[in-house]
Amino acid sequence: MPRIIVQAETHTGHGDTITLSERIVAANLHSPHYVAQLIERLRWATADAEVPSDAEMESTGPLPAREPARI
Repeated sequence: MPRIIVQAETHTGHGDTITLSERIVAANLHSPHYVAQLIERLRWATADAEVPSDAEMESTGPLPAREPARI
């Protein structure tokens, strides 16, 4: 089965965190409701993956500020 995985990579390369692991069924992609919900889950998982873990912050310090995303 196809699977979508969103995985946060750490600067150290250790302790990568999976924020989404979801099995995808091609037939479900014909449903606008399913696709909208999938995109929402991808958005949440991507946002979660971009936030560094507490342990990583302690070892590397704060990340530089970024401009807000333009949607």
